[in-house]
Amino acid sequence: MNAPVSPLELKSIPDDPPPGFKRIDFQRGATVINFNTHVGPLYYKRGEKGSRDEFVMGLRVQPYMCNPAGTLHGGMMMTVADLVGGMGATFLAGIRGKFVPTVNMTFDFVAPARAGDWVEGRLELVRATRSLLFSHIYLTTGDTKILRASCIVKVPSGDGWLADQGRTAKEQE
Repeated sequence: MNAPVSPLELKSIPDDPPPGFKRIDFQRGATVINFNTHVGPLYYKRGEKGSRDEFVMGLRVQPYMCNPAGTLHGGMMMTVADLVGGMGATFLAGIRGKFVPTVNMTFDFVAPARAGDWVEGRLELVRATRSLLFSHIYLTTGDTKILRASCIVKVPSGDGWLADQGRTAKEQE
């Protein structure tokens, strides 16, 4: 007879990313663990410039990412869309080595995803100014759109990864 499974036991499904996807290492040798290191695992691939696959983020929906209804938690969908909005927009805009904080984001939940589904996030860069990037983001499973988002991120001035971060607007004047 099998012992009962503890409801606290984390079950996982093999990630099995499609060909071309690479795992994102949010830790990158840093000694401080941040929020992003707890999300995922997440993957990305880069496609042909100007194609819808120029930047794609993906994940295999794990049971621990789901809500009590057994579908991908809305907070997880929003987190992935936010990461696509920052990472994807900077990649498409040709901005390297800068942390771009989200200024505004809106979400529409269109359909559910379930444990085992492969979810992909793509972005359309709508406009890039000197200080802001505007984009539309879709999360999909196959041909089904599960989330639509609009995102605005701030491009910090100055050099370095955290340029102008941690200072108030008054201090930046």
